[in-house]
Amino acid sequence: MADLGDTSMAHTGHKHQTRSWVTVLTLVLSSVLLGFAMVFQNLPLAVVGVVAGIVGIALGVNGKIMDDAQ
Repeated sequence: MADLGDTSMAHTGHKHQTRSWVTVLTLVLSSVLLGFAMVFQNLPLAVVGVVAGIVGIALGVNGKIMDDAQ
């Protein structure tokens, strides 16, 4: 067997910021809403899903969540 060394995530630079998780959960919620809207042919639900997606994108851009990885 090959020695993989320390494979734990304890020494990574990821900071686990709350704003990052809120953004991710908002975008997941948006995707789920849009999926249900497509299956049930429901325009108001689709609009809510799109708005949630825009809010998630705005949270990600304004919160600079990509800076959390460094």
